[in-house]
Amino acid sequence: MKDIIGTLIIMLFCITALAQRNTSEDVVMLAKPYTKQKPQIKPAKPDEPQEKSVVKYSTAPEFVSPISLQILTGSQGIGADVKYGFLPNLSGRLGFGIIPVNVNDAFSFSSFATADQLSAKFFNLHLLADYLPFNNSPFRIVGGAGYIIRGNANVIISPSGSYQFGNTTVTRDKIGSLYAEATWKGVAPYLGIALFRNFPDRFFNMNLDLGTYYISSPGTSFSGTKLLSDNSANAKQFNQNMQGYRWLPVIQLNFNFRIK
Repeated sequence: MKDIIGTLIIMLFCITALAQRNTSEDVVMLAKPYTKQKPQIKPAKPDEPQEKSVVKYSTAPEFVSPISLQILTGSQGIGADVKYGFLPNLSGRLGFGIIPVNVNDAFSFSSFATADQLSAKFFNLHLLADYLPFNNSPFRIVGGAGYIIRGNANVIISPSGSYQFGNTTVTRDKIGSLYAEATWKGVAPYLGIALFRNFPDRFFNMNLDLGTYYISSPGTSFSGTKLLSDNSANAKQFNQNMQGYRWLPVIQLNFNFRIK
């Protein structure tokens, strides 16, 4: 009986010692900090190529600034500008416009016949910005300024026949001619809208500008020759009438050629 009890005690002691050992090992394993294991690369066989890891990135398409050349024709004459896209909804343009106009018999008077000649010459530089307020919208807001290097308009009016004043006949050579002139120069702010696509998708497109320049008050002169030489009162009235002409409307068709 004593042998059996002794044997049981020794067995319990061994089981207890073994249990304590396993428990202590578990605690040590839990106490170890977690370290990320490096992936093991399986060596390739002699006849198989080594696999390469491919890193894929998901990125949005990068914006490329477009550049185009525009040929202009419209109310401010003919010209050209270069356009550059700073952002998807913002671009700028730098260019010039020229107006060479010569028109004969532009005026008519019911009381007497005249021969007249109208000429106008404008040369301006402009720096404008196009802003697209809404994505995929058909119009843009355009603002900026122009600089009128030369702005000149003059009219020459001459009688084309003879006229009877009482018993006296006066020929056109004795009557003389009237000369009227207006000149502009300086900075002219611009505001308007542009219709249709700003830059071509590929190479070419057309768009339209509608707006106006706010120009400075013109300098004027009004004079005559021979019987029409006394025009001091008319010169004052002509200058007063021209002071209200401060708006230079723009209706312009643009032929747009994409460079980049």
